[in-house]
Amino acid sequence: MKKSKAELERKNLMVNGNQVQHLKELLDVATASEAVRVAVDRTIQAQEALTALKRLRSRQTWGKNLRV
Repeated sequence: MKKSKAELERKNLMVNGNQVQHLKELLDVATASEAVRVAVDRTIQAQEALTALKRLRSRQTWGKNLRV
């Protein structure tokens, strides 16, 4: 996940250091900043996928037994 400096914006966040360290290990990334960026990207992707599935379900173009 490489981004140009123009795409990144510095933020001062209060986070639990133990959780960020755990996240860093889970994601197998080198830095805490990268762990947070990857987690944010994946969360956005998951929410967008869930929204798309809900939209398909509401159009009844997906199986009626889908539980969301």
